[in-house]
Amino acid sequence: MFLKTKRLLLRDLCEEDINDAYSLFSNKKAMYFLDLPHLNIEHTRIYMEKLLQANQENPRTRYELAVVSLNPEILIGIVDLNVEFTPIIDSRADLSYYFLPEFWHMGYAAEAGKALIKFGFEVLSVNKITAGCLKCNDASEKVMINCNMQKEAELKKHTKFNGEWVNRVEYAILKDEYFQQSS
Repeated sequence: MFLKTKRLLLRDLCEEDINDAYSLFSNKKAMYFLDLPHLNIEHTRIYMEKLLQANQENPRTRYELAVVSLNPEILIGIVDLNVEFTPIIDSRADLSYYFLPEFWHMGYAAEAGKALIKFGFEVLSVNKITAGCLKCNDASEKVMINCNMQKEAELKKHTKFNGEWVNRVEYAILKDEYFQQSS
């Protein structure tokens, strides 16, 4: 799968990305707000094997994509759209994003997020896309706002972070809101 934006290529991760993925997932600064650190390359290898298997599922429910800058052509992050199909809600998806620190504050996360949101609504026809972060993660919250998502909730003392209970914010965009904004 390939999605292209003005500055980025979003594509399926492949076995050749293992070293770049490990660089991202083992980066303490990039993973500061997440409980996802890969302590060694073998951890990343196992993760990638599971991911490559998930890419073959039908229907596919996970779109974890490499974010590659076009100039120079290097992997700078990973975005993920995790789709949930149920009879009650039809379908919704959760958006997440991880970038190497040297590519923060350049608009890449919002650009990739918008591309994945567009794919979610226009191709997968999901009804709602959500994202969330710790309230203290101002940069991540700004990405959600820049993706035209609306704040739906602030969950009080929802997650333990650095030994303290902290708030989590949840953002979302609905399919009809997306198409209203697009017209």
